[in-house]
Amino acid sequence: MCGIVGIVGTSAVNQRIYDALTVLQHRGQDAAGIATSTEGELFVRKSAGLVRDVFEQNDMQSL
Repeated sequence: MCGIVGIVGTSAVNQRIYDALTVLQHRGQDAAGIATSTEGELFVRKSAGLVRDVFEQNDMQSL
């Protein structure tokens, strides 16, 4: 099973997506990923593991 979150907005959404993934994590704990887009540039961070283990502070800043 998995959980998927989508947010469309003009302000930074990285922390809101992180929080939503943490809440949904019980649906699937194998991997986590976030993709954001700013001015046509795509930023992606994904890996196997729990949300708290996949995303470090520098990952969140670049997203």
